Amino acid sequence: MPDLSRLNIELSFKAGCLLIAALSIARGASFLFSKQLLGSMEPLTLLGIRFLLAFMILFILFFRKIIDDIKVNPHTVSVAVLLGGVYFLCMTTELIGLQYTTASLCSFLENSAIVMVPIIEAILLRRFPPRVIAISTIITFIGIGFIVFGSGSAAAGVGYSGMSASLGIGEILCMIAALSYTAAIIITDRVSKKYDTMTLGILYVGVMGGLGLLASFMFEMPHLPDTGSQWLMLLILAVVCTAFGFTMQPIAQKPLSSETTGIICSVNPLTTAILGWLVLGENLGSMGLIGAMLILFGIIMPNVTWSKVLSFRSLW
Repeated sequence: MPDLSRLNIELSFKAGCLLIAALSIARGASFLFSKQLLGSMEPLTLLGIRFLLAFMILFILFFRKIIDDIKVNPHTVSVAVLLGGVYFLCMTTELIGLQYTTASLCSFLENSAIVMVPIIEAILLRRFPPRVIAISTIITFIGIGFIVFGSGSAAAGVGYSGMSASLGIGEILCMIAALSYTAAIIITDRVSKKYDTMTLGILYVGVMGGLGLLASFMFEMPHLPDTGSQWLMLLILAVVCTAFGFTMQPIAQKPLSSETTGIICSVNPLTTAILGWLVLGENLGSMGLIGAMLILFGIIMPNVTWSKVLSFRSLW
């Protein structure tokens, strides 16, 4: 088998944009597959099997690089355990929350972490965030208010009825997932300068899978998928949404600025909303749609100026 860890792939700006968009669509679709699988699998079991499968695929492809990097810097393992624990909390609250709310609502709430990161960073550094960040954060949280209190938990499906004026357990868990995702992004930014990000990422995917499987034996009755279609959705989650998504992310981002990446990543919740509407019959409602647009605007606003838009168009 060829050692894929030695490959050096260079992409053009256009190819990088297309690949980031494809990865964002895959991550958006993961909410849909997870929502469907949760009808027959419990959340911790799904988490454990999905991420262990992804880890095994990644380890087989990049085992030489992983072993070499651990030999050079053994602390990579302990950092991976820390990050794996934070991401495990994120994914656990996301999957349990999906049992009580819609996939599209969960995706919009979790992706609000993109706006939360600079605010938390400003608090940690004890400085007031730039005006555009403060305004975009306010807009995003207004959008969250619209989308939560406007659409409620209408498609809960597990003994949970819709509510137009109260906050449900599904929304609360999804916001905890967003905060956990924010913490993971900040920690990753701190450690990425000291450790190889690909090796670190593969290891914490394994930690997430191990914790998920351990927790499933403690709190659930774990079992494998029952049908071929369930196995197919699980393999798509493990291979496309996790293994492929992780390994290609740094390659796709290399020719792009963080601003361009941030804008394209807004495709993630849009994908979930569209697929949720087409496949699951989910409907955010008029208030929810207004909230979704406000969240998207809040995500995009800090990352775009007219000069960047013009330069982006000229490169195409």
